Amino acid sequence: MGQITYIKNDEIAIIWSVEDVMQECEWLSKDQALDVLHDLNQNHDATIGINWEVINYKAQCIHPNTSE
Repeated sequence: MGQITYIKNDEIAIIWSVEDVMQECEWLSKDQALDVLHDLNQNHDATIGINWEVINYKAQCIHPNTSE
């Protein structure tokens, strides 16, 4: 799951990994999961943030699960 890293006493960073994306979206390859992470980094909505639902939605948009 997203990891919280303390940068300073008054700052944090939430870290999402390729493994996190692949856990939520099992149909993705490692490269596809990395595509999703890069897109989320550049295009996420700061009022919503990044969460499991957003990861799944973005993955479906970029690399649709055709097995469903």
